Amino acid sequence: MRTLSDNIFDLVQNSIRAKAREIQVSIEEDTSKNLFRIIIKDDGQGVRPDQLSKIKDPFFTSRPNTTRKVGLGLALMDATCQQSGGTLSIESKYRFGTTITALLEHDNIDRPPLGNLPDMFSSIMISTIENRIIWKLEHIVNGKRYQLKNRATLDELNFLSYAEPGVKERLVQFILRKEKSLGI
Repeated sequence: MRTLSDNIFDLVQNSIRAKAREIQVSIEEDTSKNLFRIIIKDDGQGVRPDQLSKIKDPFFTSRPNTTRKVGLGLALMDATCQQSGGTLSIESKYRFGTTITALLEHDNIDRPPLGNLPDMFSSIMISTIENRIIWKLEHIVNGKRYQLKNRATLDELNFLSYAEPGVKERLVQFILRKEKSLGI
């Protein structure tokens, strides 16, 4: 994966496949602590206890045999964290959800760039409209933050009708304004 946004998008797909109804994505950057933290939390099916120790193995997947036989998302994120001076932890309670926490050194030369966060956030929100997933997306940079919640939570994104043409572009522009408020 070329960017951290690519990794996040891939891991969010795991949450969707796990039938999560609520998904939270938090990205925190703190340059004074040399910290880059990504947390993805869902209320999906969780991981069976007998599978939890194998979940970072690229040759392990919990998918049925009818699909591909590897699961690279967590393995790639784990490798990214390790090469960036950090760690990847996974907490899961079977049938109640999973929390993935990626810690990386912010200034590590091997840390991939964050990538196009507005495009990634808007893509996951738009692509899951029919699923009625409740999203909470957050970006924190040196103590400044913004949060986005989708229509199900009746917040400031109610100005969007997701059925309208061009809604993704409007959402990207909205998120870009939020990113600029962080000094990015």
